[in-house]
Amino acid sequence: MRPRGRNLGLIACSALLALLATSLLYMWAGGRSFPAGKGASLILSAFGRMLSPVDNQNHLYVLDGWGGLHPVGASPALSTSATWPTKDIAYGLALFPDGTGGYVMDGWGKLHPVGSAPAVDSGVYWPQWIGAREIVLAPWSSSATPSGYLLDADGGIHPFGGAPQVSGNPTWPGQGTARGLVITPNSTPLAVMGYTLDGFGDVHPFGGARSVVANARFEGDVARGIVLTAGRNGLFVQGYTLDYSGGIHPFGGAPAVTSSASWPGQDMADSLVAWTKATSDSPGGWVLDRHGDVHAWGSAPAVRASQTWPGWDIARGLAGAGSGGGSTERLILEGQPTSDGWGSYFNQRDVRWASADVGDTFPVWKIGCLVSDLAMVYSHFGYRFVSPATIAAHSSWFDGRGAMFNSALNIPGHKTFIVRNPDPSWIRAHLAAGHPVIVGMNLPAGGTHFVTLTGTKGTSDYWTNDPWEQNAMHVPFSGDWFTRGPIYEAIAFI
Repeated sequence: MRPRGRNLGLIACSALLALLATSLLYMWAGGRSFPAGKGASLILSAFGRMLSPVDNQNHLYVLDGWGGLHPVGASPALSTSATWPTKDIAYGLALFPDGTGGYVMDGWGKLHPVGSAPAVDSGVYWPQWIGAREIVLAPWSSSATPSGYLLDADGGIHPFGGAPQVSGNPTWPGQGTARGLVITPNSTPLAVMGYTLDGFGDVHPFGGARSVVANARFEGDVARGIVLTAGRNGLFVQGYTLDYSGGIHPFGGAPAVTSSASWPGQDMADSLVAWTKATSDSPGGWVLDRHGDVHAWGSAPAVRASQTWPGWDIARGLAGAGSGGGSTERLILEGQPTSDGWGSYFNQRDVRWASADVGDTFPVWKIGCLVSDLAMVYSHFGYRFVSPATIAAHSSWFDGRGAMFNSALNIPGHKTFIVRNPDPSWIRAHLAAGHPVIVGMNLPAGGTHFVTLTGTKGTSDYWTNDPWEQNAMHVPFSGDWFTRGPIYEAIAFI
């Protein structure tokens, strides 16, 4: 415990510093004894100097959902301090204006240093809510003064690292529609302004920022990113918003731009970055897609990503020096037609059947884990024409809640054994004999989930086909997965 007197001294010192800075700002704004900009320089000397971002073409990085950081083009590698090999939980990345470091934000709101950044507490943590959406660093931030803001899914803005509170931002409790956050480049530690973006394209000012005009609006939740750019005049705040198909929409009189990629009708565009060296008359930047490719727009030069993941929705943010980006995983995934000598892999969120009803109840994406598992077992026994959609269409196999009757688990030519609270040795014996086993689990966060065990992995683990995780064919059962819990039921097929 610190001495009480020292805390009081810090409070008094901070109050005096703030009072001094406020006085300096007042004298500078009133045109008194300081030359233009002198007051601002004195203010920032107390909190950290304002630096223009370096050329982010050479300080550009892609974040993957497991926490990996991948340089783009000629950008130097940056060290990371956290990875999650079996969790898609890294949701955002932001870098200091000098590009030497920054932070990865996880979905629970914790910050993890990269590069030169020191450890810092975001001030929030939601262990039961994956509600963090984006992190931005303040224009004056650096490894010595790591200040910034975290945006939550409902529009809340949370300062960290000594950044001041902001006011005037709208929130949408329980809606989860917040999609982007930007801080104006002229913000100081005493006056922070900026904008939030919601999924429908509305741009909301806070901290006294001017309203934007002529921004694109959408009927659905399709907005994915926002950037501010240098204005060609002083009348309007200018910039661009990104929609999920790659469309880049100007507001405030910003010139129209063209992009090197678009995906009409698809949720593929992930985040948006503006090129720091672009001119006001010829803006540009880059768009990240969900596979990890980076696409130039406007005047920005083409760059090449150092790693991509075709068929995966795992790219989680594109960040350059002085900017950040973040996203979440799509609910409905691209087709995942994976198969091998064991059989086929089926994901319940696959676009080919995700929206099909299980019996006459709920869609496959929502309750179709056992449906997808059973289809995988069918494929293992040579019934390659069976898919989750095939099984879901048998309305007589399900009760009014979508639960599958035991009689529906019988595969022609094979026997089915169902055991409640099975002993691990029983499961291992069947797997060792080459019998697929479906297991049901009680999840720590509530609810249940079924996966297919395809074999043994060592003496205490299993190979698993998980119908919820992306492309999860023959992955380890153990690990810090969201979709694992105590086994309460096992179904063996012989």
